[in-house]
Amino acid sequence: MFCRHCGSELKDKAVVCSNCGAGVEEGGETLSVTTPKWSWFTMFVTVGILFILLLVAIIAGL
Repeated sequence: MFCRHCGSELKDKAVVCSNCGAGVEEGGETLSVTTPKWSWFTMFVTVGILFILLLVAIIAGL
């Protein structure tokens, strides 16, 4: 079986193409893969860490 988007060969039980990431059509339905979205907590922690690193860099530069 081959990917309908990029033409690369697919494994028998592939859900997505390992080359382009497109969903593999199975039984007339295209399977889609969604990327997980960040939760509010993850965003808050990431922004907080970046803010702390920025403060440390500013203080170290003074």
